[in-house]
Amino acid sequence: MNEQRRMLHPIYVLHGLFSVLRGFLPVIVIALLRGPDWSQLLKWYWIAGVSGAVVLILVLSYLNWRRFGYWLESDRIIIRSGLMFRDEKTIYYSRIHSVNVEQPLFHRLLGVAQLKIETPGGSKTSDGILHVLSKQDAASIQQLLRGQARAAHEGEPAQHTNDDAVRADIPVAQEANVVAAESVSADASASERAFAADNSRQPADRDHVPSAGESTLRLDAGQLLGAAATSFNIGLVAAFVGGLYSFADDFLELLLPEHFFENALEDTVSLMPSTLLIVVVTVIIIGFAWLLSLVLYIIKYSGFTVKKAGERISISYGLLEKKTYQFEPKKVQAIILDEGLVRQPFGYTEVKLQIVSSNNEERLMLHPFIKKKEVAELLKQFLPDMTLPQLDGMTVAPRRSLIYYMRFPLLFAAAACAGSIAYFGWPAVWSLLLLPLVAWWRVCCHRAAGMMLKDGQLTLRRRVINRTTYFTRRPRIVVMKVKRTRGQRRNGVISLSVHALGSSLGYGVACLNQKDVEPVWRWYSRNGAGIE
Repeated sequence: MNEQRRMLHPIYVLHGLFSVLRGFLPVIVIALLRGPDWSQLLKWYWIAGVSGAVVLILVLSYLNWRRFGYWLESDRIIIRSGLMFRDEKTIYYSRIHSVNVEQPLFHRLLGVAQLKIETPGGSKTSDGILHVLSKQDAASIQQLLRGQARAAHEGEPAQHTNDDAVRADIPVAQEANVVAAESVSADASASERAFAADNSRQPADRDHVPSAGESTLRLDAGQLLGAAATSFNIGLVAAFVGGLYSFADDFLELLLPEHFFENALEDTVSLMPSTLLIVVVTVIIIGFAWLLSLVLYIIKYSGFTVKKAGERISISYGLLEKKTYQFEPKKVQAIILDEGLVRQPFGYTEVKLQIVSSNNEERLMLHPFIKKKEVAELLKQFLPDMTLPQLDGMTVAPRRSLIYYMRFPLLFAAAACAGSIAYFGWPAVWSLLLLPLVAWWRVCCHRAAGMMLKDGQLTLRRRVINRTTYFTRRPRIVVMKVKRTRGQRRNGVISLSVHALGSSLGYGVACLNQKDVEPVWRWYSRNGAGIE
């Protein structure tokens, strides 16, 4: 090693204890709610056992902390960890595409941060994690790694990475960091204070531009509430409910009387018809899910901020768990506009970015709640390489392709209705309302399907539930596919899909006019060949 070994913040010792307690949190909560026998728990052997376990965990965490080290060399960062089994990770700067600073709840309470290093094709949990660092160290290392990665990608000679070089090139605090580094503490040495004062009079880094060239976007309380109220993010609700499922029964038994649900159901059935009961229960469930989604959305995206300084964009958000992402505009592979059922009539959408990330299914939020007519200005401000074309000229799916949108969903809906009527009898006749509902849904999907190729940018639009519009450029597209059945070939319709760099999922539009898809296929094909 030609560089000095560095260690994590000493609070890492408490991080180990917190991680263990977090795993036992459901058991602890259930035990406390059940009303434990404190006269037994306060006996000396229970106190000695718990104290011994805590001391053992702290000792092991301390030893792990002592054994954890990382080195910043001229062309790589090396991370070593492990007490009984040693684990060493070597990450070359040329492979780094993202260095993010995050502050989960534990870190925010104690004023520290964690650093995540990601490379293309890495694991979803990041390739290298420095679990506990001071804010100053996290910000400085983030800037250093980003500078070294950028130099490696551009073919420039890597800079020295010893402590003096780090301090010479990277200020202790600068606004370009989303997780802003705090100023030098009062108990710092005189030399450190003098150095920080000297740094404050110099440019932050070679990409930093004057404040006039910086852009900042913050989501105010009204926008956040509007976004939360119209999102109905079922994914957040499902994840939250899934986390509570393992001990929900025990929790409810402590709060509610015995056989509460059975008695409530019997009383309700006796007071109202079964059909009305189903409607009421459905409305209650949907209302509860909406409220839960609203609360979780606010917790997740509170403090949403986007900043651009030079060739760097940073996005941060989170009330309990602070997340920060930094990337360069050239890392953006595609832009996605997602118009929900509630937002679309009012002209609102959310803007997501598909970037090169270790998680190939991740889409980063650029703005969660913005008027569609303002998206062009947003892109001009942060991503000038991407434009929002006039979608009025988009080529839509032909009328003859409507049958392909309708047939299978209607067949499944008809089968479900027939099964319900056969099993439940005449009360299930109401299920026939599903048929026009499905038909209306598929007509909306057909009307939303469209495509546009303009100024070297491909635009695709489709609807599943929300209407989504996908923008990408030719250099970002890794794979373009077309698909059709024999019947579709005879009718001259074809499905088009593209895979952009950094995503394992394709984005496609079904049953477009083959004559409209041909120019797109030739545009992407190297030899200009048509579709066979």
